[in-house]
Amino acid sequence: MTKTRTPDQDELWALVAAERRRLADELEALTEAQLATRSQCDAWTVRDVAAHLVTPFRMTTPRFVFALIKNRTNFDRAMIDLAAGTAARYNTEELIELLRTNAENRWAPPGAGAEIPLAEIVVHGQDIRNPLGRANPVPKRTVELVVELTADPDRAADYHRRIGLGVSAAG
Repeated sequence: MTKTRTPDQDELWALVAAERRRLADELEALTEAQLATRSQCDAWTVRDVAAHLVTPFRMTTPRFVFALIKNRTNFDRAMIDLAAGTAARYNTEELIELLRTNAENRWAPPGAGAEIPLAEIVVHGQDIRNPLGRANPVPKRTVELVVELTADPDRAADYHRRIGLGVSAAG
């Protein structure tokens, strides 16, 4: 079996933008009851996941550091706290618009490339879709890329190290 060429960073960022737009369109079509549905992320509703996905666009370094300190350097709890703040600050339409208008935003954790934002939007898109019983519209090749780019233990450990999660690939 021949392995296909891994896209370069510009191509990966284009995939990130496409998935952000796709998810914004899907979120726009949801009812309030669907937005309030518990997502596959234990602490979050569907709307909270949307807030999490736009939090980096509204994040400052001091705010992130404060959230980490407040949550005793527990990255997951800090993300829950930050997403809750974003969810409280913006109504649903604003969250969707932030996702859409930042589709081309190339923010990534320090030292990382498009792989992490791509994995975030694809995985969290499924965290939203699965509990709602919605089909996955993400192209098969994009899903395969996320698996390829995050399944390598050395690469996963490196990503986790670079964003402050230690060297374990467990999440």
